[in-house]
Amino acid sequence: MRELFSGEEATMGRAKGGRSKLMSIAIGCLSIIFLIVGIAGILVVWAGLSYRSLGAPTSDTADLSIAVGDRAAPPASEVSPSVAINPVATPPAGTALATLSPSEFPGANRSPVAVRLNISFSEGNFEIVPGPPGSDITVEGSYATNYYELVEERVEDENGMEVSLRLKPKAGWFTRMIAGLNHFDHNHPNDLTVRIPPDIPIDLNIQMDAGQSRVELGGLTLTDLDVDLSKGDFKLSFNKPLAAPLPRMAVSMQMGDGRVSGLGNARAGEIVVDTGMGGFRVSLNGDWPAGSDSKVTIDHSMGDLTLIIPTDVRIAEDSSNMVILGGSMGRLKDDKNFPVAANAATLHLDVNTSMGGVTVRRSHSSSADGR
Repeated sequence: MRELFSGEEATMGRAKGGRSKLMSIAIGCLSIIFLIVGIAGILVVWAGLSYRSLGAPTSDTADLSIAVGDRAAPPASEVSPSVAINPVATPPAGTALATLSPSEFPGANRSPVAVRLNISFSEGNFEIVPGPPGSDITVEGSYATNYYELVEERVEDENGMEVSLRLKPKAGWFTRMIAGLNHFDHNHPNDLTVRIPPDIPIDLNIQMDAGQSRVELGGLTLTDLDVDLSKGDFKLSFNKPLAAPLPRMAVSMQMGDGRVSGLGNARAGEIVVDTGMGGFRVSLNGDWPAGSDSKVTIDHSMGDLTLIIPTDVRIAEDSSNMVILGGSMGRLKDDKNFPVAANAATLHLDVNTSMGGVTVRRSHSSSADGR
């Protein structure tokens, strides 16, 4: 009998202990929830006070000019008859573009100035376009001066010049969000255009976030290119060939709708494109140098990708199109239906999709976007 009572007491003790543990866990969870709600409330109040202090977004004019040095053209005796100063020169047939150094670019001796240009803008409508020859780097347009600061940083040494342009927020993200909610008709008070001179060799690094971005680089003299576009509607284009072959370029487009057109006009030895979470269209159309050899890598995840390949280029045998989770339409290698010239440019394509759909199209069009 005593053993029976002892067993019942032990069972009741374990039950009480279990209920006590559950109660402790519940209290702990509620405490965490109350803490999070409290912190969020404090942030909202703080952001509201900051917004009241700053007021409605007030646009002011941006007018910035950055001199990039003299443009001393080489004497006529130093210019090869086959390479003019302004027209784009084509490297010899069979040249792998990635093997060319900047000093070997046709027309690379146009200016003694080397410039690394970093552009970092967010939350607005932004455009980057070529400026007239002989011009400076300029920034024009308007931005909300009570919420953002247009910052120019410049460093010069024996290797050249590094210029950084940033649209720096003055207020926290929560405060800017409240300002946007209260003035939804002025959600993008930042509207800036950057003009880049085409006759200066430039190592270009672009980062644009949250908004609309239009980047047209045709005709520029680029020595390296990195483009990072995210959270918005963006377009990168090369409507005419660059002034010299580009050794490499990298493009990342995330969370939005993006288009890249005229990659053939970039004349790059190596192209890396990374896309994810959205709808994207990548066109390889353009003026690929005859006999050149280029590697194109496209990594895509979560969304739809349309890849446009011109019919006048050769697709290398080692090219591949791999889809892990999703579907693929169109053939990557279809040279039997699209015969090319003996000296046609060769593309080594490596397309990888982790989650999404890929549509491959061949284009007869000579336009940059393949339409």
